[in-house]
Amino acid sequence: MPVGSSASDTVSALVATLPPSPRLPDVVAGVGRFVGKPTRVVDVDGPSWGPLTALVSQFEHENLVLVPAGAPELYRMHCVLHELGHLVHGDAGTPTTTSIAEFASGGHVCRRALDGDTGLVSISDDDEHFAERFAYELATVLLAGSASADERAYG
Repeated sequence: MPVGSSASDTVSALVATLPPSPRLPDVVAGVGRFVGKPTRVVDVDGPSWGPLTALVSQFEHENLVLVPAGAPELYRMHCVLHELGHLVHGDAGTPTTTSIAEFASGGHVCRRALDGDTGLVSISDDDEHFAERFAYELATVLLAGSASADERAYG
């Protein structure tokens, strides 16, 4: 897929390469093939992640998606899919001096704002918007036919 394709088009192209009824590991492997570099998820245990929910690290030989070890299953899945969205979108993931300082002081990497007129959350960054849309659309594929998805999310 060329950079600049919509999240929907990218998800469709990726899903076409996956087995029927794919699971998260299938998607991770599919994204690795899609970007031409092995990709794996690493659960990281340790101190609080603060405002960070997950991150992707791109190395010469592989990509790593790092997620908190104690994250609930559905939240973890969303975080992984979101970071995979950054990879397929071609985001370089290079932080700016301003974003590092903001994050270090307790700020967020992604800017989200609540629209007072509509009550909807807006995402200010195109890369973040793509990653969120990618995660949402892939989650609907992964959870299709899963009667227990709501039960896992809401108890």
